[in-house]
Amino acid sequence: MKQGKDNKNRYDLISISHYFPPRVGGLENMAFTLLKELSKKGIRCLALFGSDNKYEKEEDGFTKISFNPVNLFENTYPIFGIRFFFKTIRIIQNNPDARIIIHSRHFTSSLITHFICDLLSHPYIVIEHNAGEIYMKSKFATKVINWLDQHIFGYVLSGAQEIIAVSKTGRKWISRNFNIEKQRIGVIYNSFDFNTSHVKIEEKENIVVWASKWIKVKNPQIVLKAYTEIAHKYPNWLFMLIGSGRTLSYEHLDLPKNIRVVEQLLGHKDLLSLLEKSKIYINSSFSEGLAIANLEAAAMGNIPVMSDAPSNKEIAKKIKTEDYIFKRNNIKDLVKTLEKAISKSEDKEYLTEIAKKTREDFSKEKMLHEYYKKLLPDHSRNEEIEKISIIIPVYNEERTVFQIIGKVKKLKFPKKIKKEIIIVNDASTDKSMIFINKIIKNPPEDTKFIILENKRNRGKSQTVKKGILNSTGDLVVVQDADLEYDPKDLVKFVKIFLSNPHLDVIYGNRFNEFNKFNSLVHRLGNRFVTFMSNLLTRPKGFAPKDMETCYKMVRGEIMRAIFNSLESTSNFGLEPEVTAKLVRYRKVDGERLNFKNVDIYYKPRNFAQGKKMKWFKHGFEAFLEILYFNSSPFTVEEYHNNKKIKRKF
Repeated sequence: MKQGKDNKNRYDLISISHYFPPRVGGLENMAFTLLKELSKKGIRCLALFGSDNKYEKEEDGFTKISFNPVNLFENTYPIFGIRFFFKTIRIIQNNPDARIIIHSRHFTSSLITHFICDLLSHPYIVIEHNAGEIYMKSKFATKVINWLDQHIFGYVLSGAQEIIAVSKTGRKWISRNFNIEKQRIGVIYNSFDFNTSHVKIEEKENIVVWASKWIKVKNPQIVLKAYTEIAHKYPNWLFMLIGSGRTLSYEHLDLPKNIRVVEQLLGHKDLLSLLEKSKIYINSSFSEGLAIANLEAAAMGNIPVMSDAPSNKEIAKKIKTEDYIFKRNNIKDLVKTLEKAISKSEDKEYLTEIAKKTREDFSKEKMLHEYYKKLLPDHSRNEEIEKISIIIPVYNEERTVFQIIGKVKKLKFPKKIKKEIIIVNDASTDKSMIFINKIIKNPPEDTKFIILENKRNRGKSQTVKKGILNSTGDLVVVQDADLEYDPKDLVKFVKIFLSNPHLDVIYGNRFNEFNKFNSLVHRLGNRFVTFMSNLLTRPKGFAPKDMETCYKMVRGEIMRAIFNSLESTSNFGLEPEVTAKLVRYRKVDGERLNFKNVDIYYKPRNFAQGKKMKWFKHGFEAFLEILYFNSSPFTVEEYHNNKKIKRKF
């Protein structure tokens, strides 16, 4: 990734899932919520999924493209084909910078996307919703699908740039079952997408709900057996079992009137309406990732009676409902636990506490914030830009320092970004400090001044280094203390950063049609050192139009890492060293920095006005610095995942 990002990218995020709403399911609902909410932040999202109908449309703030796969295993397992392959490969080719997320490993859509990304060398992230083996109706089918899972679909996980489990249980299971290091697996808890403020605990009715697909892993049959044993003891309670599939057998039974079997998967809104009325929700699964329905029910004030599937136990521990966990496939224990829940359901304060704890621990805002930072770190960091650090090195600039600081002081940046103006006095012998102390009085609310001083003259390179290493801004730039540059260009730079989340560095370009150079020697000298520098930096990804420019605006953490390694002590070795190191620097994931050239105002001063650059002397110094810093290794110290690391380039 070189000089900026290609504008041909239509999407920032591409989501691959087996199904999608309106089809009912926890994975489907989570995938939908994620894209809907991210699109509100201006993220351009695309969903690719299976459906009964083929269509392509803009809806809910993002693009949806559906395919019509062949459905197996009671319409729970879609087989995607040639159309999906060719359509997906074209989309990824046309969006080389998009983040790809695959929801769960064990679907053909996931496997095909893995092969496409491998073919195109395009990284992808897996959000793994499962935390246990797959259960099918027959033992043979269960063995076959789990063998395929381990030996074929496991490649989807091993090839991922990163894996996100929806529970700690899931992370542990993925690591153990697929032999993947735990540090490669993050955890972000699922959440629910609805407002619970209207729920009235005191108006709840005596209703027990089980609602899901009637498939082996969900184990609906044991719930029906428990209902038949308990219903006669609680005639004023309604016991509901809702879903569809071939796993549940009930037609031959003479069920009591207070047991209601509804052979239909409820739409999400209908299910939420029911959970608002009910008091108890049952999850009887053999295996779960992190069932969103459990969270929805608990957030609505239902006591969650859940099997001891590890992720269910994880939920119960967080919301303090461990007393309502029962042994999987154990009807006696389910009946006992259900009766305990019925008795406790009269305690309205307890139901209120369950709802409150669930909303706090599994909030949608928390989930979205974590996914935003994980999936779209560049966009996330742009939202968090709050401060710019402007470093002003000063050495005997009494003629101009008051005026230039005044101009910088008046700057207003978008989004109310604050200014941290760091003035570093390099042992000036004139009246510079008198003017500095005068101009920094009564700073605006958005401005903080920091004054640093060198006890002896150390030269521009080390003076700038001191200022940058004391900075805390999200963006950092150097402003010379003369009047050659117009600080208003810094506002333009910030606007460009905010509009391009992938951008890391902006180089101001003085050599444009609007600027005039009085000195031919000065112009040719700048051109020469830029040309020599570019001979060495262009193969590494960037050739600035103006290497010697003072205006280099860089992401704060990168600027501080580079300057921590700064060696130059000469007055004019700063720019060649910084350029060489920025071009050679790589992000932790191996990507190059993204650069942009932007034309700026420039009015050069002459020697009588204080010009310090002497090209026959300093140009030769810069040339030697270019050769040295483009060939010498350097080490940066920086923070990654809150840990200090060292990397050598």
